[in-house]
This record gives sequence, structure tokens and C-alpha cells, in this order.
Amino acid sequence: MSIVSSIYSQWERSENKLVSHKHLRIILSNLTGLFAVTAVIMAVMAVLCVLLNEAYAAPGFLVAMALSGGLAIVLKLLFPRAEDLELRHAMLVAAIAYLAVPAVSVFPFLMVEQMTVIDAFFESISGWTCTGMTMIQFPEHSSRSIQLYRSTMEWIGGIGVILLMVTILIRPGTSTYLMYKSETRKDRIMPSIQSTLKMIWFLYFLLTVGGVLLLIIAGMPVWDSINHSMVAIGTGGFSIYSDSIAHYNSFPIEIVTMALMIIGALPFIFIFKVIKNPETVFRMDSEVKAFFFILLLGAALVTAENYLHFGNLLGTFRHSVYLFVSCLTTCGLQTSNLTGWSYTSLLIMSIAAIIGGCAGSTTGGLKVARAMFLYTEFRLWLKRTLLPRNAIVTIKIGNKRLEDDVVTKELSEAALILFLYLITILISVMVLSHLVDPKYDLCQIIFSICSAQGNVGIQNDLINPAMSSIGKVLLMINMWLGRLEIIPVLLLLRALLKGFKV
Repeated sequence: MSIVSSIYSQWERSENKLVSHKHLRIILSNLTGLFAVTAVIMAVMAVLCVLLNEAYAAPGFLVAMALSGGLAIVLKLLFPRAEDLELRHAMLVAAIAYLAVPAVSVFPFLMVEQMTVIDAFFESISGWTCTGMTMIQFPEHSSRSIQLYRSTMEWIGGIGVILLMVTILIRPGTSTYLMYKSETRKDRIMPSIQSTLKMIWFLYFLLTVGGVLLLIIAGMPVWDSINHSMVAIGTGGFSIYSDSIAHYNSFPIEIVTMALMIIGALPFIFIFKVIKNPETVFRMDSEVKAFFFILLLGAALVTAENYLHFGNLLGTFRHSVYLFVSCLTTCGLQTSNLTGWSYTSLLIMSIAAIIGGCAGSTTGGLKVARAMFLYTEFRLWLKRTLLPRNAIVTIKIGNKRLEDDVVTKELSEAALILFLYLITILISVMVLSHLVDPKYDLCQIIFSICSAQGNVGIQNDLINPAMSSIGKVLLMINMWLGRLEIIPVLLLLRALLKGFKV
């Protein structure tokens, strides 16, 4: 009996190894295109260095190109064909992508900006996750190549590096949809995923060009307009100045950048409908209505709180509204520093960072749709509690009645992600509180963590190149978790620890 058990045990181990190898093969074969696309981006940036008369910066991009291109070639030789994947594989590819791409993208920061390895990786992951926190204290002193590189990372990161890969290397089948879904997107603009992806990129490019023109009209120089339109519509937040939009002290520029941030926070499907039929703007769906309600309410609350704290109604209104819009849209452009803001203001901003913009947009955070669904479910629970036992109660989002199985699925997903969000934020706050100078109070720490995990990027004096390496790593983890909405990261950790056994 012991011999039989031993044989069975050996067979089971070998079978598990075969299964693990199969899953690993599927994941690696689908990473080939990712490195190929990254190599192309680096090659384009190297050419732009020459065109910008900054040939000295090109070697940094060429090294990144060689590394990512080399990895693509090796993976292509090992796995000639990208194998069909399941949702779990797509999520793992996404989780790996937002570590792998920043890792090969550090060389321009290392070689041109002379940054340390950890600061370069911080800058890189902040860019690709579309967060906008920075370790470059004076970006106005950086070369134009680096300024454009930072903006490009956030512009591509707004849509998602996975979607760029899928768009360029598009192939029919369910794998394309699963990769699309791994970037936390579900809705289709067009009948097929292929046409949806192409339309998203077309709209994105069109809105970016429109933003450049509007910023030029508002008085911003052409170079500045290109960079700030890219990061505003991509809701990224990197600026080419250390004081961000405050550098211009221009009300028209603030209005235009706010408009671009808000557009970037709206679902692409809604933008498509408005462009196709402008009257659609008066028939907003429930999520867009909820987004504008939160925006107006939050801006009013922050303005009132800051007026009580600082006085000066006009100045308070101007900066409070701008920064709340920047926070809710998870962009991170700033017109003032948050130093001196009251605890209440910082907590309101922290809540906005957690909520984020609409689903199917360029924003981070939990998304308004989930917050709205949890609120609707709470109202439903109250009705069920207060009404007689035999009463029939239904849940509606807008005018649409949801079936019970849809309610169960969406509620469990929203509740799980909210729970994981709050747990990771709580743990991160406890850890960071032991790593920063005692002069920073708990509210500043909470806001910094929420800003990182919500991919907002608004930073106070707490986040700077002098902070501890562990603190920087912690914030990078928060950015990574926030961009992927945590689940893919947990799947990756489980796969590393337990393999693919259920």
C-alpha cells in the first residue's frame, strides 16, 4: 500500500509540474508582444532625442530598447506562437506587465537623469501606472527628452500598456477580450473588441490634440501644451515644472486643464456617444451623473472647509475646486501645495482618491460605478429591513432593473475590492507611519497612501527623494496594486507561492 501511495504521490507531483509548465508557457508566450511594443516605444524616443538636438540622451533609450527587444526575441524563439489564455492568465500577464515594463524603462532615468536605481524605478512605475508621483524635484531642469518621455509613459498608461500591445498585435478570439478585460475594462464601444480598441485610440488621440490646441489658446507655450495635454487627458499628473500648473498662475489654463481632466475621467463609451450625437450630453447615464454629483459636492465641501481654515473666499474656491477635481479624476496636477490644509480637507480628498473616476476611463481608484452600486445596495438593504417580509424589492441602477444573479455578482466584486482596498491602505498607513519624520501627522500619511493607491499622484512634502527606500518601495506597491485593482496582484502572489493548484 505504501508503494502504491508513493507511486501515486510521484505521479501527482509530476502532473502538477506539467500543469505549472503549461501555465507558465501560456503567460510567457503572451509577454512577447509586450516587450516588442516597449522596444518600439524606446526606439521612437531615441529618434526624438536626435530631433530635439539631445543626442546625448539617446543611449539611455537605446539600452532600454536593446533589453526589451532582446527579451522579446528570446521569448519568441522559445514560444513561437502566443497561446490562447484564460482570464486568470490575462490577469497574471497584466500584473507582470506593470512590473516588467517599468523595469526595462528605468535606463533613461539612470543614464540621463543620473537617478539612483530605486528612484528611477519609482519614476518609471509612477509613469506607467499613470500615478504621477515623482522623485525628480526640478523637472524644469530635465532635458526635453525626459520631459516628453514622462508624459508619453502617462499618456500610454492612461489607456493601458496591455491595450497598446493588444491593439498593435491584435488577433481574433477570446484571448483579445480577456486581455482587454485584464485592464479593468468591460464595455465595448463598437461591436468587436478590435474595432473598440481602434476607436478608443482614435478618440484618445483626437482629445489629446484638441487639448493641445485649447492650452495654446489659453496662453500656454506649445511644448508645455503638448506635455500637459497628454498627462491631463491621460489623468497622469507629471508636469514639466516642480510647481505644476501653479507655475503659470493662469485662470484660463486652469479651466482648460480641469476640463481635460474631467473628460479623461469619463467613460470612452459616453464620449463616443456625445461626439456622435451631442444631444447625448443631456442624457447622461447614472454613473456619469453620480460622478458629477460627487465632483460638485466634494468641491463644495473642500471649499467650505478651506474657507473656514484660511479665509479668502476667491483664492480658496479657486485652489480647492481645482485640487478636488484633480484628486477625483486621479490626475494629480496641482495649483497649490496641500501643506497647511486641515485634517478634514485631507480626509475628503483621501475619499475622492479612493473613489476615482468612471469605469472605462483613464482614471484609477475604485470607480464611481462600484461606489454607486454599493450605495444602491445599502438602500435596498434598508428597504428589505423596513418593509414587510413578503414585500418584493428590486434594485435599479438608473432606470435599469438588475437581475438577482447580476446583483450578487456585482455586489460581491465591489465589496471584495473595497475590502481589499481598505485593508491594503490601512496596512500601508501603519507601515509608512514608522518610516517618515514625526513632523508628518497621520492625515498627511493617509492622504499620501490614498494618493498612491488611487493613482492620483498629488504629493505633499512627505514624498521626496530623501525619504527611506522602504517607504518608496511601499508607495510603488500601492501604485501597482491600485492600477490593477489588487486582484491580479493577489493571483500573481498565489501563483508564486502555490502554483496553479485550485
